[in-house]
Amino acid sequence: MIAIKRPDAPPYLADNAQKWMVETQQAALHYMTADAEPFEFKTYNDSVLKEALRKVFPKCAYCESNYGPVYDGDVEHFRPKGRIKERTPQTPGYYWLANDWDNLFLACMHCNQRRKHILDGTDTLEGYGKLDQFPLADESKRLTGPGTSLQQEDAVRLLIDPCKDNPDLHFEYEITEGVMVPISRMGEVSEQVYVLRRPLLVQNRKKKLIKLLGNLSLLKNLIEQLNEDSEDQRKIDAFRQGYENVLAFTNPDEEYAGMCRYFVRKFLHENGIV
Repeated sequence: MIAIKRPDAPPYLADNAQKWMVETQQAALHYMTADAEPFEFKTYNDSVLKEALRKVFPKCAYCESNYGPVYDGDVEHFRPKGRIKERTPQTPGYYWLANDWDNLFLACMHCNQRRKHILDGTDTLEGYGKLDQFPLADESKRLTGPGTSLQQEDAVRLLIDPCKDNPDLHFEYEITEGVMVPISRMGEVSEQVYVLRRPLLVQNRKKKLIKLLGNLSLLKNLIEQLNEDSEDQRKIDAFRQGYENVLAFTNPDEEYAGMCRYFVRKFLHENGIV
């Protein structure tokens, strides 16, 4: 997981004449009935909005996996729109944020939906995935309606928002398998809710890690050669190319850039490059 800079919201989302605002107003009226069933939201899946989100999230916002050529990602509500698993009663959810730009992400089906997995290090097939989960450290701070500030709830939020939080402060990575290692309570909860230890994800991260470690080993050799003769232009050029190859793994559009950045930072520090 990496920090993501979210651009300003598309103007049509705040236009009262557009369907997104109309639907939000309809949802508010719907929930004026105390026993109302979950409102059926539809406009968040609009192709125009989804394409805008794809520019911000070219890969899963949570696990950093590419969507692939046969799947275009799920529009994901960070704060659930219909119901909240941890709340009693579970409905309504954060219905007033259903079409709010800052509450919308693009994620893979495994992070977003409830699916069956045998997690790395376990042998039991169980259901995992974010779906309608939004855990807080203090339930009394949970928002219950529109017109209230998110600041109080954000202070007790247990899920990482990659557009607000720095995931580097919450995760480290194990070097043999590339498994994420939470180093905070928020990291622990986010790893569980986003299912960041599912087997295929761990396997794919490991494949990327093997390639990265190969490039780091090559760069280590180039550093040693350059230290023998720092004036040799061929060695200088070879080092620069090797360095650029390593940095390419950390580009924000690359899969598992968070893991790669962790190991690249560690390597550069250990070798006195930065």
